[in-house]
Amino acid sequence: MASPQVIGGAVAAAVIALITFTAVPMFIIREYFPYKLLKKQYLGKPTVNTKSYKGRTVLITGANGAFGSRASKLVAHRDVDTLVLVDVMDLTALKEDIESELKKENKPLPKILLWQIDMMTFAGCQEVFRRAKTDLAKSAGLDHVLLTAGILSFKRKESPEGWETTLQVNYFSTALVALLLLPLLKSSPGNPNPPVLTMVTSFGVYCSSFTYGVPKKGSYLKKMSNNKDGMEQGHQYGRSKALLLWFAKELAERTKKAGLNVTINSADPGTAWTNLTGPNRSQLIPRLITNYSARDPIYCATALLNGVSAGPESHGKILHDFDMPEYPPFVLRKSGQVAQQRIWDESREEFEAKVPEIQAVYKMLG
Repeated sequence: MASPQVIGGAVAAAVIALITFTAVPMFIIREYFPYKLLKKQYLGKPTVNTKSYKGRTVLITGANGAFGSRASKLVAHRDVDTLVLVDVMDLTALKEDIESELKKENKPLPKILLWQIDMMTFAGCQEVFRRAKTDLAKSAGLDHVLLTAGILSFKRKESPEGWETTLQVNYFSTALVALLLLPLLKSSPGNPNPPVLTMVTSFGVYCSSFTYGVPKKGSYLKKMSNNKDGMEQGHQYGRSKALLLWFAKELAERTKKAGLNVTINSADPGTAWTNLTGPNRSQLIPRLITNYSARDPIYCATALLNGVSAGPESHGKILHDFDMPEYPPFVLRKSGQVAQQRIWDESREEFEAKVPEIQAVYKMLG
């Protein structure tokens, strides 16, 4: 008898075929389900582009996750000087695993820093900043920052900061860490490119895009956070990643205008069955999509590592396995531009009210 994965994949394939061979308007497909992107990632098998990270410092949040842990190992096997692993869970086992692998292959051991930090609060984000200033003070630079930390929940909860938890970790805390680390980004002498900060995006931004309407009055972020269980919470992961995508685009535009020698981009790893996506098994549509498109997590980690190692041509772009596709339609239209500005302004108001260190960053950005 066929496995549930095979059956689910067959059903999903049937759905794709239905979309492909029926008169579904193309704008609907582009907006909500650009399946060609999904298929291309499913078939993609990227390899690590950078042969050596010798002399460089790489920081990865969500380092205990399926993608973060694999990206950490990929970097460690390529002569990185300092590897900073950040996660809410204890990272000792990952460090020992990395060192064991390197010893077996007679490779040099990098300096591995373990920061066990809870990004469910702004205080945790401030701790990332403080540790970076002190623990990396003697490092030649901070070359690559890969922000993979994220959660997925189909039950609504609130963080200590008063925001829905998915938005808290995937958007607010990730955006705050990005801002706080911005002044510390610096290329090491052996790094020929500007330092890179990469945020993780997702195919889920398309499927949930019909929920992104900007209210005429009141806070846009509070509207996104004050959701209910059911369909809204089911789309919350995609909604959080959409906010982050808008933020990354705005940050890239502002760093360029300010003349900062940094690269800000977003990378889409594709889909895999992991501890993060496990809850999708209980949800019909997410399960079908994941069954249709899931690939080995090592390829997802590789795509992310290539994103955070890309050159300045990737600034302000989205990176897939082998190319840089356009932003989703909802980002580029006029309403998307309005949303982008609202997100930036409301986030700034929240951060400035609770995180004193952020004032200097916004002043730097102009």
